[in-house]
Amino acid sequence: MQINTFPITLVESFMISPKVKHFVFSCQIFPYFNYSPGQFITIHFEHEGKTLKRSYSIANIPKQDNKIELAAGYFENGPGTQLLYHLKPGDTIQVSGPYGRLTLKDGNFGRFILVATSTGVTPYRSMLQDLENLMHQHPELQVVILEGVQRREEILYANEFRDFVQKHPQATFRPYLSRQPKEELIENEFSGYVQHAFPSLNLNPEKDIIYLCGNPGMIDEAFNSLKDQGFAMQQIIREKYISR
Repeated sequence: MQINTFPITLVESFMISPKVKHFVFSCQIFPYFNYSPGQFITIHFEHEGKTLKRSYSIANIPKQDNKIELAAGYFENGPGTQLLYHLKPGDTIQVSGPYGRLTLKDGNFGRFILVATSTGVTPYRSMLQDLENLMHQHPELQVVILEGVQRREEILYANEFRDFVQKHPQATFRPYLSRQPKEELIENEFSGYVQHAFPSLNLNPEKDIIYLCGNPGMIDEAFNSLKDQGFAMQQIIREKYISR
């Protein structure tokens, strides 16, 4: 099946952690590039004589401005990494999309629990405006954002998530640091793996919707744990990827 691709042009890029770079692209789509927060695009490129594809979640809130933001971790010898990290402003790549079903549901829910490892948190950044709107529409709705990384300096978009929860008492942001010594943790930081946070959340299979994005190992462990706790398939929305 023929996939229709379109060009996007790098505007700027910058490191947001020791191993993750944030990219801002522009495109020329009329009237504008339309997507739902939580979706991803796929990059199409040639590498060593082969046509490859790599998928990246869209990191920005939709603003009808033809901007597409991504975050990519650095993987040595990863073809996707090599492509993105060597781009200069003005360079163009081919992409397709948007794709994906990691999008917010509207309904009578008690909580949205958004669980991620590393760059898996980028779709949740794109959801912030929609989350705000849903909390205004449903004052009883709570939002919990759980981000798992190894160390404090690897937390992505920490200031944005913290600003968001300061403005919205219904929201909570909890970073989990798996390799930060416990004695070095500061207020509102947690030790361990993000999927091990579930026992502290008093999960309710009748009301909670769980989103999982990032490392496949985390997602599999979390998914099995949630099923054991009585969550139905439609209450667990997941997206695995390793974008190398």
